[in-house]
Amino acid sequence: MATIDLDRLRALIAEHSVTQQWWRLRSEAAELLDDARGLASDVEPRVRQQTWDALDRVVDDGNRDNFFALLINGLDTEQFRRLLTDADPEIRRRTRWMDTRGTEDDPFVVLTLDLLADERFHYAWPDCIEVLRRSSFFDDVVAALAQAPKGGLRARLWVMLGLPAETRVPEFLPEQSPAAVVSCQFSWDCVSQDCGDDVVAHQCRHLPVVVALLGSSLEDVRQQAISALSVFGLGVVGALQSVPRSDRLARRAALTMLAEFGWNHLPTDDLVVLERLIRMKQKLETPEPLDFEDLSGSWYALPTTDQAAVLDAFDLRDPVPATLRMGFAPWQGTKPLTIRALYDWTDNVDVQEYLRDVYPQVFVTPALDGWTLVFYKDDTLGGNPDAPSAQKRFEMHLRMEQLSMRFGTAQWYEQFVDDYAPGCWSQWCVARDGEIRMHCVSSGDLGIYRSGEVDPTAPLDRLYAWLEANDHRRGPHPPPAETDRVEAYVKVLREHSDERHAPDDDDEHDLDMASPLQDQVFGARGASRRLSVNLEALGPHTRVQGTGVLAIPAHLQHRRRRGVLPI
Repeated sequence: MATIDLDRLRALIAEHSVTQQWWRLRSEAAELLDDARGLASDVEPRVRQQTWDALDRVVDDGNRDNFFALLINGLDTEQFRRLLTDADPEIRRRTRWMDTRGTEDDPFVVLTLDLLADERFHYAWPDCIEVLRRSSFFDDVVAALAQAPKGGLRARLWVMLGLPAETRVPEFLPEQSPAAVVSCQFSWDCVSQDCGDDVVAHQCRHLPVVVALLGSSLEDVRQQAISALSVFGLGVVGALQSVPRSDRLARRAALTMLAEFGWNHLPTDDLVVLERLIRMKQKLETPEPLDFEDLSGSWYALPTTDQAAVLDAFDLRDPVPATLRMGFAPWQGTKPLTIRALYDWTDNVDVQEYLRDVYPQVFVTPALDGWTLVFYKDDTLGGNPDAPSAQKRFEMHLRMEQLSMRFGTAQWYEQFVDDYAPGCWSQWCVARDGEIRMHCVSSGDLGIYRSGEVDPTAPLDRLYAWLEANDHRRGPHPPPAETDRVEAYVKVLREHSDERHAPDDDDEHDLDMASPLQDQVFGARGASRRLSVNLEALGPHTRVQGTGVLAIPAHLQHRRRRGVLPI
């Protein structure tokens, strides 16, 4: 019988506890690990017990997770089976380090499901459930539930998934959605023609199981059910609408999915309650600062409290109430769920338009310290997305001139952050009384595209002087440390006034992006805080007049409003 060289094992563990390169142990001590695995899962229970006792003496608490994960994840299925069916609960609990892949052909998941169905191993069922809960088990368990008879295994699977043992799947009648077709992601599990890649919703045996799992007490199960429903596609809308109000968790998740498919799918009663909640929160909401490091998009700033005039100026239709938290969310990273069953490959032009990444809604804020802001994505407010940059600039300048004629002053800001490096790309434009006064682009280089007040070829300290002269900040100013950095930065600008390149405060930033400090001084971030509303300093001191709305540009009224936004 093989033995373990405990002294060598102790030395290797001590070495790798310092380097934390546990993966190297696989090759450096492969034979030693195989000996340990063989004895830890020996056919003789006594040998298994003695081996684990010896390993516990060698492995301290600080290295336990790393070493035992390496040991357990090298077991074959028969070795794993011996541990999971050991009469000693302490031995069975060693399987907590198993990392199963959770795919339909994962032999460890298949083995665990088989044990869960075997009455001889009833004592090991709680441990089987824990193994499955720790793995990405979702597809296999849905398939097992669709096939399992009532009672027994079916009840245990429901419990494992955070539902009562007596859970029943909902019944979808043909008359509810007679023509609804779903794209079943579990077609690999079908042994007959009653379910396939595309099937009528009420004939799919997997869909009711997934809908039932929306009521799980386990958050990760509910999220996996939502992800699965996005694969089924729009054909599940009828099934989601039929989830009873009495099932609180399932109903809430169903409404979430309906909102992702389209706000038009939400029941009228729920829309009324939702609007009432939003209006109530609007009255109580305190503005919160925006995180500019995650802000991507464009916005106009207009010195007016007349929201109706702003909606008219941009030809925005069908405004619905929105809290500041709700309205700002898409510009802080919130995106609609991708409906994978219909995305990319579909030939249906209407569906492609429905699923485009462009966020069709425009957020018009309440007046914040006398300024109304209009946030939008990409080319939502018009223009040809494929037009040359020069044409886009011309169209933006024309709109700015028109807006400034109407409101006296108009400001425009655009920012895109770099997910892989500090800094961002941004630009901003100011118009007064029908004339462009300043258009500045801040990236790896800093440039004035057009200005009626500062020569585009002038040193950059002139641009800074212009910003200072037009500084109308209210509320908190930057902390002293940031102010000191800016002053040092400007001093360097003045010392190199013959150069057109802003000094770099960070050698590691992307050359196509403005450095963080340049962004704070000359980018949309720095200019907006000086010239209109400091979005990074919103708070109880901010004067709020009116309420925010989400509206749709007239030329995008055909686009569905969808997605879940925080309220």
